[in-house]
Amino acid sequence: MSEGDGAGEGAGRSGEESTRVERTVMRGIERVAGVTDEIVHHRGPNGARAFVNAFFGDRLDVAGSALSHTMGVRRRGRSVPLTREGLATAYPEATGEVVVLVHGLLVTETFWQQGRFGHRLREDLGLTPVTVRYNTGLRISHNGHDLDRILTRLVAHWPVPVTRLVLVGHSMGGLVVHSALAQADVEGPGSAWVDLVSDTVTLGSPHVGAPLERLADTTARAAGTLRHVRPLARLLSSRSVGIQDLRHGNILDEEWDGADPVDRVGRRVDVPLHPGIRHLAVVGLLGKKIDSRVAQLLGDGIVTAASARGEGRRSPEHRRFPAEDVVVLPGVSHLGLVRDESVYAAIRDRLGARVDP
Repeated sequence: MSEGDGAGEGAGRSGEESTRVERTVMRGIERVAGVTDEIVHHRGPNGARAFVNAFFGDRLDVAGSALSHTMGVRRRGRSVPLTREGLATAYPEATGEVVVLVHGLLVTETFWQQGRFGHRLREDLGLTPVTVRYNTGLRISHNGHDLDRILTRLVAHWPVPVTRLVLVGHSMGGLVVHSALAQADVEGPGSAWVDLVSDTVTLGSPHVGAPLERLADTTARAAGTLRHVRPLARLLSSRSVGIQDLRHGNILDEEWDGADPVDRVGRRVDVPLHPGIRHLAVVGLLGKKIDSRVAQLLGDGIVTAASARGEGRRSPEHRRFPAEDVVVLPGVSHLGLVRDESVYAAIRDRLGARVDP
Protein backbone atom coordinates (compact mmCIF):
# COMPACT_ATOMS: atom_id res chain seq x y z
CA MET A 1 0.00 0.00 0.00
CA SER A 2 1.37 3.40 -0.94
CA GLU A 3 1.63 6.30 1.47
CA GLY A 4 -1.05 8.11 -0.52
CA ASP A 5 -3.42 5.15 -0.26
CA GLY A 6 -2.94 5.02 3.50
CA ALA A 7 -3.65 8.72 3.86
CA GLY A 8 -6.80 8.38 1.78
CA GLU A 9 -8.01 5.41 3.81
CA GLY A 10 -7.31 7.29 7.04
CA ALA A 11 -9.17 10.33 5.77
CA GLY A 12 -12.10 8.12 4.84
CA ARG A 13 -12.20 6.55 8.29
CA SER A 14 -12.04 10.01 9.91
CA GLY A 15 -14.91 11.17 7.73
CA GLU A 16 -17.01 8.12 8.60
CA GLU A 17 -16.26 8.54 12.30
CA SER A 18 -17.21 12.23 12.29
CA THR A 19 -20.43 11.36 10.45
CA ARG A 20 -21.25 8.64 13.00
CA VAL A 21 -20.58 11.04 15.88
CA GLU A 22 -22.79 13.67 14.25
CA ARG A 23 -25.63 11.20 13.80
CA THR A 24 -25.28 9.90 17.36
CA VAL A 25 -25.37 13.41 18.80
CA MET A 26 -28.47 14.34 16.78
CA ARG A 27 -30.28 11.12 17.72
CA GLY A 28 -29.51 11.77 21.39
CA ILE A 29 -30.79 15.32 21.23
CA GLU A 30 -33.91 14.15 19.39
CA ARG A 31 -34.71 11.83 22.28
CA VAL A 32 -34.10 14.58 24.84
CA ALA A 33 -35.71 17.42 22.89
CA GLY A 34 -38.87 15.51 22.06
CA VAL A 35 -40.75 14.75 18.91
CA THR A 36 -43.30 17.50 18.34
CA ASP A 37 -43.74 21.19 19.02
CA GLU A 38 -47.03 20.44 20.76
CA ILE A 39 -45.31 18.28 23.39
CA VAL A 40 -42.02 20.11 23.77
CA HIS A 41 -42.33 23.84 24.22
CA HIS A 42 -39.92 24.55 27.04
CA ARG A 43 -36.96 26.86 26.55
CA GLY A 44 -34.22 24.34 27.45
CA PRO A 45 -35.00 21.58 24.95
CA ASN A 46 -35.86 24.05 22.21
CA GLY A 47 -32.61 25.90 22.91
CA ALA A 48 -30.75 22.64 22.24
CA ARG A 49 -32.79 22.12 19.08
CA ALA A 50 -32.01 25.67 17.93
CA PHE A 51 -28.28 25.03 18.33
CA VAL A 52 -28.42 21.81 16.32
CA ASN A 53 -30.65 23.46 13.68
CA ALA A 54 -28.08 26.22 13.22
CA PHE A 55 -25.27 23.82 12.33
CA PHE A 56 -27.12 20.84 10.83
CA GLY A 57 -30.60 22.18 10.03
CA ASP A 58 -30.29 21.73 6.27
CA ARG A 59 -29.63 18.00 6.67
CA LEU A 60 -32.30 17.62 9.33
CA ASP A 61 -34.81 19.16 6.96
CA VAL A 62 -33.88 16.83 4.11
CA ALA A 63 -34.06 13.83 6.45
CA GLY A 64 -37.49 14.90 7.74
CA SER A 65 -36.15 14.86 11.30
CA ALA A 66 -38.49 15.78 14.15
CA LEU A 67 -35.59 17.86 15.44
CA SER A 68 -35.90 20.32 12.56
CA HIS A 69 -37.73 23.54 13.37
CA THR A 70 -40.31 24.67 10.85
CA MET A 71 -41.14 28.27 10.03
CA GLY A 72 -44.24 29.29 11.93
CA VAL A 73 -45.81 31.62 14.45
CA ARG A 74 -45.14 30.66 18.06
CA ARG A 75 -46.68 31.98 21.27
CA ARG A 76 -45.48 30.81 24.67
CA GLY A 77 -43.46 28.19 22.83
CA ARG A 78 -46.42 26.57 21.08
CA SER A 79 -47.33 26.58 17.40
CA VAL A 80 -50.17 28.91 16.43
CA PRO A 81 -52.43 27.65 13.62
CA LEU A 82 -52.65 30.30 10.92
CA THR A 83 -56.42 30.14 10.76
CA ARG A 84 -59.01 32.67 11.87
CA GLU A 85 -59.86 30.54 14.89
CA GLY A 86 -56.26 29.69 15.75
CA LEU A 87 -55.08 33.29 15.65
CA ALA A 88 -58.13 34.60 17.52
CA THR A 89 -57.49 32.07 20.30
CA ALA A 90 -53.80 32.92 20.55
CA TYR A 91 -54.32 36.70 20.29
CA PRO A 92 -57.65 37.54 21.96
CA GLU A 93 -56.67 41.22 22.21
CA ALA A 94 -55.35 41.56 18.67
CA THR A 95 -55.05 45.06 17.24
CA GLY A 96 -54.90 46.09 13.60
CA GLU A 97 -51.24 47.06 13.96
CA VAL A 98 -48.85 44.11 14.16
CA VAL A 99 -45.10 43.84 14.78
CA VAL A 100 -43.45 40.59 13.67
CA LEU A 101 -40.22 39.67 15.48
CA VAL A 102 -37.74 37.38 13.68
CA HIS A 103 -34.88 35.91 15.74
CA GLY A 104 -31.32 35.19 14.62
CA LEU A 105 -28.93 32.23 14.51
CA LEU A 106 -28.65 29.69 17.37
CA VAL A 107 -31.81 30.80 19.19
CA THR A 108 -35.60 30.65 19.03
CA GLU A 109 -38.33 33.25 19.45
CA THR A 110 -37.89 33.12 23.25
CA PHE A 111 -34.74 35.20 22.77
CA TRP A 112 -36.95 38.27 22.43
CA GLN A 113 -38.18 37.84 25.99
CA GLN A 114 -34.90 39.26 27.31
CA GLY A 115 -35.77 42.82 26.41
CA ARG A 116 -39.55 42.33 26.26
CA PHE A 117 -39.52 44.55 23.16
CA GLY A 118 -42.76 43.08 21.82
CA HIS A 119 -44.64 43.55 25.09
CA ARG A 120 -43.37 47.09 25.45
CA LEU A 121 -44.30 48.02 21.88
CA ARG A 122 -47.81 46.81 22.65
CA GLU A 123 -47.99 49.01 25.75
CA ASP A 124 -46.36 52.08 24.20
CA LEU A 125 -47.63 52.02 20.60
CA GLY A 126 -50.49 49.52 20.46
CA LEU A 127 -48.61 47.07 18.22
CA THR A 128 -49.55 43.42 18.72
CA PRO A 129 -46.31 41.39 18.89
CA VAL A 130 -46.05 38.18 16.86
CA THR A 131 -42.95 35.98 17.06
CA VAL A 132 -41.86 33.39 14.52
CA ARG A 133 -39.51 30.43 14.81
CA TYR A 134 -37.56 28.92 11.92
CA ASN A 135 -34.75 26.53 11.02
CA THR A 136 -31.68 28.79 10.87
CA GLY A 137 -29.66 26.09 9.12
CA LEU A 138 -31.67 26.46 5.91
CA ARG A 139 -30.86 28.90 3.15
CA ILE A 140 -31.76 32.46 4.08
CA SER A 141 -33.64 32.73 0.80
CA HIS A 142 -35.55 29.55 1.70
CA ASN A 143 -36.60 31.10 5.00
CA GLY A 144 -37.46 34.29 3.14
CA HIS A 145 -39.87 32.32 0.95
CA ASP A 146 -41.40 30.75 4.05
CA LEU A 147 -41.75 34.08 5.86
CA ASP A 148 -43.58 35.46 2.81
CA ARG A 149 -45.96 32.51 3.05
CA ILE A 150 -46.45 32.95 6.80
CA LEU A 151 -47.14 36.69 6.51
CA THR A 152 -49.61 36.10 3.67
CA ARG A 153 -51.65 33.74 5.85
CA LEU A 154 -51.22 35.87 8.97
CA VAL A 155 -52.68 38.95 7.30
CA ALA A 156 -55.46 36.97 5.60
CA HIS A 157 -56.68 35.35 8.84
CA TRP A 158 -55.82 37.94 11.51
CA PRO A 159 -58.81 38.44 13.87
CA VAL A 160 -59.21 42.10 12.83
CA PRO A 161 -58.23 43.87 9.60
CA VAL A 162 -54.50 44.58 9.54
CA THR A 163 -53.77 48.25 8.95
CA ARG A 164 -50.03 48.28 9.68
CA LEU A 165 -47.26 45.69 9.66
CA VAL A 166 -43.80 46.20 11.17
CA LEU A 167 -40.97 43.68 10.67
CA VAL A 168 -38.09 43.50 13.17
CA GLY A 169 -35.18 41.11 12.73
CA HIS A 170 -32.11 40.43 14.85
CA SER A 171 -28.92 39.37 13.05
CA MET A 172 -29.81 36.64 10.53
CA GLY A 173 -33.48 37.46 11.17
CA GLY A 174 -32.99 40.86 9.54
CA LEU A 175 -31.69 39.19 6.40
CA VAL A 176 -34.70 36.86 6.40
CA VAL A 177 -37.00 39.89 6.61
CA HIS A 178 -35.32 41.58 3.64
CA SER A 179 -35.29 38.29 1.74
CA ALA A 180 -39.06 37.92 2.21
CA LEU A 181 -39.65 41.45 0.93
CA ALA A 182 -37.34 40.99 -2.06
CA GLN A 183 -38.89 37.68 -3.07
CA ALA A 184 -42.48 38.73 -2.44
CA ASP A 185 -42.03 41.37 -5.14
CA VAL A 186 -41.45 38.76 -7.82
CA GLU A 187 -44.20 36.43 -6.67
CA GLY A 188 -47.03 38.70 -7.73
CA PRO A 189 -50.25 39.85 -6.10
CA GLY A 190 -50.41 36.94 -3.64
CA SER A 191 -48.18 38.85 -1.26
CA ALA A 192 -50.65 41.56 -0.25
CA TRP A 193 -48.94 41.87 3.13
CA VAL A 194 -46.13 43.91 1.54
CA ASP A 195 -48.47 46.88 1.03
CA LEU A 196 -49.18 46.90 4.77
CA VAL A 197 -45.52 47.13 5.86
CA SER A 198 -44.67 50.57 7.19
CA ASP A 199 -41.24 49.81 8.67
CA THR A 200 -38.45 47.27 8.92
CA VAL A 201 -35.86 47.30 11.69
CA THR A 202 -32.66 45.26 11.56
CA LEU A 203 -30.57 44.80 14.69
CA GLY A 204 -26.95 43.93 13.96
CA SER A 205 -27.74 42.17 10.68
CA PRO A 206 -24.72 41.30 8.47
CA HIS A 207 -26.05 42.93 5.31
CA VAL A 208 -22.73 42.53 3.47
CA GLY A 209 -21.49 39.45 5.30
CA ALA A 210 -20.12 38.23 8.61
CA PRO A 211 -16.32 38.12 9.17
CA LEU A 212 -16.63 35.10 11.48
CA GLU A 213 -18.17 33.01 8.70
CA ARG A 214 -15.47 34.13 6.27
CA LEU A 215 -12.87 33.13 8.87
CA ALA A 216 -14.51 29.72 9.29
CA ASP A 217 -14.45 29.22 5.53
CA THR A 218 -10.77 30.20 5.27
CA THR A 219 -9.85 27.97 8.22
CA ALA A 220 -11.71 25.00 6.75
CA ARG A 221 -9.90 25.38 3.44
CA ALA A 222 -6.50 25.73 5.09
CA ALA A 223 -7.08 22.82 7.49
CA GLY A 224 -8.15 20.60 4.61
CA THR A 225 -4.63 20.73 3.18
CA LEU A 226 -3.07 19.40 6.40
CA ARG A 227 -3.53 15.70 7.11
CA HIS A 228 -3.48 15.92 10.92
CA VAL A 229 -6.20 18.56 11.14
CA ARG A 230 -8.49 17.29 8.38
CA PRO A 231 -11.14 16.23 10.93
CA LEU A 232 -11.33 19.89 11.97
CA ALA A 233 -11.70 20.85 8.32
CA ARG A 234 -14.54 18.35 7.89
CA LEU A 235 -16.27 19.65 10.99
CA LEU A 236 -16.06 23.24 9.79
CA SER A 237 -17.10 22.25 6.28
CA SER A 238 -20.19 20.49 7.64
CA ARG A 239 -21.70 23.75 8.89
CA SER A 240 -25.13 24.42 7.46
CA VAL A 241 -25.89 26.35 4.29
CA GLY A 242 -27.70 28.88 6.45
CA ILE A 243 -24.45 29.74 8.22
CA GLN A 244 -22.59 29.76 4.90
CA ASP A 245 -25.07 32.31 3.53
CA LEU A 246 -23.83 34.70 6.22
CA ARG A 247 -20.41 34.82 4.52
CA HIS A 248 -21.67 37.37 2.00
CA GLY A 249 -25.12 38.17 3.39
CA ASN A 250 -26.93 36.30 0.61
CA ILE A 251 -30.72 36.65 0.61
CA LEU A 252 -31.74 35.46 -2.89
CA ASP A 253 -31.74 32.03 -4.54
CA GLU A 254 -29.71 33.26 -7.50
CA GLU A 255 -26.84 34.24 -5.22
CA TRP A 256 -26.10 30.59 -4.44
CA ASP A 257 -28.02 28.42 -6.91
CA GLY A 258 -25.54 26.80 -9.31
CA ALA A 259 -22.60 28.68 -7.80
CA ASP A 260 -19.15 27.08 -7.71
CA PRO A 261 -18.68 25.74 -4.14
CA VAL A 262 -14.99 26.69 -4.22
CA ASP A 263 -15.72 30.28 -5.23
CA ARG A 264 -14.57 32.40 -2.31
CA VAL A 265 -15.80 35.68 -3.77
CA GLY A 266 -19.43 34.65 -4.14
CA ARG A 267 -22.20 36.19 -6.19
CA ARG A 268 -23.83 39.30 -4.86
CA VAL A 269 -27.07 40.75 -6.17
CA ASP A 270 -27.65 44.39 -5.34
CA VAL A 271 -31.15 44.19 -3.91
CA PRO A 272 -32.67 47.66 -3.54
CA LEU A 273 -34.64 48.50 -0.43
CA HIS A 274 -38.35 48.21 -0.95
CA PRO A 275 -39.79 51.62 -1.82
CA GLY A 276 -42.54 53.08 0.30
CA ILE A 277 -41.21 51.40 3.46
CA ARG A 278 -39.01 53.01 6.09
CA HIS A 279 -35.95 50.90 6.88
CA LEU A 280 -33.95 51.35 10.09
CA ALA A 281 -30.57 49.69 10.72
CA VAL A 282 -29.43 49.56 14.35
CA VAL A 283 -25.67 49.11 14.78
CA GLY A 284 -24.05 48.07 18.03
CA LEU A 285 -20.46 48.82 19.04
CA LEU A 286 -18.42 47.19 21.79
CA GLY A 287 -16.47 50.38 22.38
CA LYS A 288 -17.77 53.55 23.93
CA LYS A 289 -16.44 55.81 21.19
CA ILE A 290 -18.16 55.77 17.82
CA ASP A 291 -15.05 56.94 15.94
CA SER A 292 -12.70 54.43 17.57
CA ARG A 293 -10.95 52.18 15.04
CA VAL A 294 -11.32 49.24 17.43
CA ALA A 295 -15.05 49.83 17.77
CA GLN A 296 -15.50 50.11 14.02
CA LEU A 297 -13.40 46.99 13.38
CA LEU A 298 -15.04 44.78 16.02
CA GLY A 299 -18.51 46.23 15.68
CA ASP A 300 -20.82 44.53 18.16
CA GLY A 301 -18.43 41.62 18.60
CA ILE A 302 -20.06 39.45 15.92
CA VAL A 303 -20.98 41.79 13.07
CA THR A 304 -18.86 44.74 11.98
CA ALA A 305 -20.33 48.21 11.99
CA ALA A 306 -19.89 48.46 8.22
CA SER A 307 -21.84 45.27 7.57
CA ALA A 308 -24.63 46.16 10.00
CA ARG A 309 -25.20 49.45 8.18
CA GLY A 310 -24.86 47.83 4.75
CA GLU A 311 -21.58 49.41 3.71
CA GLY A 312 -19.87 47.51 0.91
CA ARG A 313 -16.39 46.16 1.60
CA ARG A 314 -15.16 46.89 -1.91
CA SER A 315 -16.97 50.21 -2.26
CA PRO A 316 -17.41 51.86 1.16
CA GLU A 317 -19.14 54.80 -0.47
CA HIS A 318 -22.06 52.49 -1.37
CA ARG A 319 -24.38 52.00 1.59
CA ARG A 320 -27.60 50.05 1.69
CA PHE A 321 -29.13 52.46 4.20
CA PRO A 322 -29.03 56.25 4.07
CA ALA A 323 -27.20 57.84 6.99
CA GLU A 324 -30.45 59.12 8.49
CA ASP A 325 -31.77 55.55 8.70
CA VAL A 326 -28.82 54.20 10.68
CA VAL A 327 -28.55 54.36 14.47
CA VAL A 328 -25.13 53.57 15.96
CA LEU A 329 -25.14 52.72 19.65
CA PRO A 330 -21.78 52.48 21.46
CA GLY A 331 -21.47 50.00 24.30
CA VAL A 332 -24.05 47.57 22.90
CA SER A 333 -23.00 44.01 22.04
CA HIS A 334 -24.55 41.75 19.43
CA LEU A 335 -26.64 39.86 21.97
CA GLY A 336 -27.36 43.07 23.87
CA LEU A 337 -29.21 44.46 20.86
CA VAL A 338 -32.37 42.62 21.96
CA ARG A 339 -32.36 43.90 25.53
CA ASP A 340 -30.58 47.25 25.65
CA GLU A 341 -32.71 50.23 26.65
CA SER A 342 -31.14 52.52 24.05
CA VAL A 343 -32.03 50.03 21.30
CA TYR A 344 -35.64 49.87 22.40
CA ALA A 345 -35.79 53.67 22.57
CA ALA A 346 -34.50 53.92 18.98
CA ILE A 347 -37.11 51.42 17.77
CA ARG A 348 -39.94 53.07 19.70
CA ASP A 349 -39.02 56.54 18.49
CA ARG A 350 -38.87 55.41 14.86
CA LEU A 351 -42.13 53.49 14.96
CA GLY A 352 -43.88 56.18 16.95
CA ALA A 353 -43.04 58.84 14.38
CA ARG A 354 -45.69 57.89 11.85
CA VAL A 355 -45.29 59.18 8.33
CA ASP A 356 -48.53 59.31 6.38
CA PRO A 357 -48.30 58.34 2.69
